[in-house]
Amino acid sequence: MSQLLSLIASDAIIDKAYSWLCHSRIDSHHNNDIWDLRFHWVTKKTQIQQLLLNGQYHFSPCKAYKIGGESIGVWNAQDALVLKAMSIVLTERLSPQLSDDCYHLVGRGGTKACVMKIKDQVDDYGYVCRSDVNSYYATINHRILLKQLAELVPDADVLLLIERMLARLDNVNGALLSVDIGLNKGNPLSPLLGAVYLKVMDDQIGDYCRRFGLKYYRFMDDWVILCKTRNQLRTVVRLMNRILADVEQTKHPFKTFIGRITDGGFDFLGYRIGDRLRNGLSVAWKTWVNHRAKLMQLYERGASEECVAGYVRRWLIWVRSGVEIDLMEVVLGFFGGGVVDGVYEGFV
Repeated sequence: MSQLLSLIASDAIIDKAYSWLCHSRIDSHHNNDIWDLRFHWVTKKTQIQQLLLNGQYHFSPCKAYKIGGESIGVWNAQDALVLKAMSIVLTERLSPQLSDDCYHLVGRGGTKACVMKIKDQVDDYGYVCRSDVNSYYATINHRILLKQLAELVPDADVLLLIERMLARLDNVNGALLSVDIGLNKGNPLSPLLGAVYLKVMDDQIGDYCRRFGLKYYRFMDDWVILCKTRNQLRTVVRLMNRILADVEQTKHPFKTFIGRITDGGFDFLGYRIGDRLRNGLSVAWKTWVNHRAKLMQLYERGASEECVAGYVRRWLIWVRSGVEIDLMEVVLGFFGGGVVDGVYEGFV
């Protein structure tokens, strides 16, 4: 029995995963299987631990939904618990081996830390390569991922458990479909595996940038490379394209920008970075468009003033948290003073 699998099945890790599961599904429908797991927890916990330790744990079909054009997976309560336990242990094990340039992992600061790092550095650079992967989760190659994991986690029992999870069945409206490529969103392991899959890019491009005084930042499948010269930009683009081809990924055709940094800056993770007209940081146009579309939806549905105000308040908290931004100037520039006097009054 492997030491890593024993840790995943330990009381401390299973109990931690159970607390996470209970919190995340506290508002679930009364027919959701989380309530059965909670009612029979004492018995179920022992059964889950024994199956894991004996190498006999298998995952049930995952319910798959299409939301906003993306595939969202909802695992049953027991499988979600096991996946969370695996995530807790493997994140602690793998994080030291993953690049500090990868910001979406726990403890790395997240979106806002990544945005602020770039904002503080962008004035020293003249060129940028900003891109992401087209349908990242859905196109991750299982064979390549397992090979990468084998180098980082030399544990056959844990790798077999991950392989069983990857070779899942999706339950789509009652039809069971075999899946041989991609990860689904909603899997507690997906952020970690997403970090591992592009580790080769973190290592190679990160090394090049450190050697030549450039900057590289990645958040899941979105990344920014800041360059001083056009020749450096060409070099990192060639390197990036080769790495993406090696892991069978392609750049998103509409979210890639390669060229000189203008006074208007560039969009990244919902913000406009390097915008010299607004102190280096503002809200991306697409973020505003999505926000306005949501407001229009609420008005068309006859939402109450309290409901609209609650949405605006939550959105503004998200925009402002963790970043230094003059939100009043941004709102005035986008909507005009009349709107600020109305729905935004008291919030900015």
